[in-house]
Amino acid sequence: MLALFLAGMVASGQKLNLGPATEKLKAGHIPVAADFGFREYRIYDKADTILFYTYQHPATTPTDLFLSLPGSDAEDIFTFHKENDSSYWFNSLTDFDFSYLPANYLFVIVAKPGFGFCGKSKRNTVPAKYWKLNSLEDRVYRADKTIGYLRRHVLKNPQKTVVFGYSEGFYVAAKLAAVNKKITHLGIGGGGGYTDFYDFIIMNQKALLSEKLVQDSIIADNNSIISSLHRIIENPADSVFESGYSNKRWASFSEPPIFNLVKLDIPIYQVHAFNDDSAPVETAYIVPIEFARLKKNNLTFSVIPNTDHSFNETTASGKTINHKYEVMTDFFKWVNMH
Repeated sequence: MLALFLAGMVASGQKLNLGPATEKLKAGHIPVAADFGFREYRIYDKADTILFYTYQHPATTPTDLFLSLPGSDAEDIFTFHKENDSSYWFNSLTDFDFSYLPANYLFVIVAKPGFGFCGKSKRNTVPAKYWKLNSLEDRVYRADKTIGYLRRHVLKNPQKTVVFGYSEGFYVAAKLAAVNKKITHLGIGGGGGYTDFYDFIIMNQKALLSEKLVQDSIIADNNSIISSLHRIIENPADSVFESGYSNKRWASFSEPPIFNLVKLDIPIYQVHAFNDDSAPVETAYIVPIEFARLKKNNLTFSVIPNTDHSFNETTASGKTINHKYEVMTDFFKWVNMH
């Protein structure tokens, strides 16, 4: 999740103009998508109304679609925190600066069930609808429906339909591309080729090496992780919570992305942070290794050195440098080459 501190500032160029949203908050009103330069759409589905939002650079006529699939945060697209009477914190599931986005692309992001575009951050109050519906299948369904709606009603027959999924979105993007044959280019990052539970064991093993922990305790912890997966898979639709998520969420996202990725023949771009503290880089390597084993040549694999899950690099002097702009710029350069 990205965060930005505002003091009544107005962004310019290809950064979002957050002035109108800030002024609305000062006046006691909740900003809407249009205040951020986005447009809201609704798909009235029998299961739930699907909300999605588009952004395009001013005075442009997009010819291509770009769908962004963010991570697991249960939040509105933008959330605000009041700092004082004139300034706020804004968090976002997406970006504040779209200068990496080529002018010919229509940016698209889908709201999660129970959430909308902008609201006050309430991390301890997640709508019941979110827990009822949230799963890999539901996220894929919403994204698939959104692409179909856009192609029929908003941007008919786009030249390219590009999807980029990061963190939890990695898993969504992999399955979505196996379902939706209109996707022409796939980007994935911040996730492993296998299930989350394998990631947890890898992180335990790394902790053993770096912190010199007792082997018996790590083995016991690893066995506990495997036992929890057994319990979850026995009741995959259960609303019981385990380690912060419902069984339904854990069970659905235990599907290894590599199973879907190897089915694809479209160009795939995979990026990972070398020092990722959420998804070990070791599990990311499962994907290029399996592609090599199967003699598949449609994957480009990139590792960004010295960066964490958010592509932040901390220099020797303590300065933080974020590399997401370079990552996304390189991604779109790759799209143009493929």
